[in-house]
Amino acid sequence: MELDQFFGKEQVLVLKNTEKQLILKEMLTKLENLGKIENADRFYAQVVHRESLENTGIGKGLAIPHARTESVEEFISIFAIAPDGVEYQSYDNIPVNYILLSIFPTSMSTKYLYLVGMMARIFSNDAERTSIDEARTPAKMFSVLKKQAHQYFLSISENTSNNLGDIENLSAIPSANLDLLIRIDRLYQIFDGGDTSDSIKDKINQLRKLIDNRSLAYYERMRKKCQNPFAILDKGSCAGCHLVIPPVYLSEIREKKGIAVCNNCGRFLIIL
Repeated sequence: MELDQFFGKEQVLVLKNTEKQLILKEMLTKLENLGKIENADRFYAQVVHRESLENTGIGKGLAIPHARTESVEEFISIFAIAPDGVEYQSYDNIPVNYILLSIFPTSMSTKYLYLVGMMARIFSNDAERTSIDEARTPAKMFSVLKKQAHQYFLSISENTSNNLGDIENLSAIPSANLDLLIRIDRLYQIFDGGDTSDSIKDKINQLRKLIDNRSLAYYERMRKKCQNPFAILDKGSCAGCHLVIPPVYLSEIREKKGIAVCNNCGRFLIIL
């Protein structure tokens, strides 16, 4: 998936404000001026309410404020650079220099989780951070992120068939569990990156309690077998192993709306 499917280069800006509440208003006002939303104040209230439930400063200088709302029908995002840093009360206590704000309907939650997983992976890669930190203009930042988003997609689309043979039937498990699995995978990425703090461990343990035992056990198996246990279902094919999903199984996936896995490589299938 290309970055353009989430936001365009006109939706990247350098912030003028340095306070959390003000930067959220600035970003939403930009979306309103671009004609992406109406009534920025209404969406500001929704985003702030979401922030009151859980701080979205996820570490490594990145924050992901967002709101799920049926007031929009499309996926809307905007990315901002805060050159002087913003005190965001992130879990790692590092000021935020990059903010990804998203507004989307509930039906697009999986698309949002893919975007967050991608951005978290990009920003946790120390080798890539130099090019990000050096890109101080919207045009350069979009160019860097677009390239890295493409590389991320390629990395999760590598042909790494696992020959599982006995893939468990997870179709009866609600698809909401897939959202939880993507979230716990992001936390494991942070943990594997060196942050073994009690805060991260607690969040992982809390999520483990919410996830069905079968899907959690299957996720842990897949996590050991490949770099990314998730793959996009793209035009009837698994983006992980590039093989076409049999029509009969594809029909079952769409009818049952539960967790689906590729019957070749075993990855969890993300249906956008």
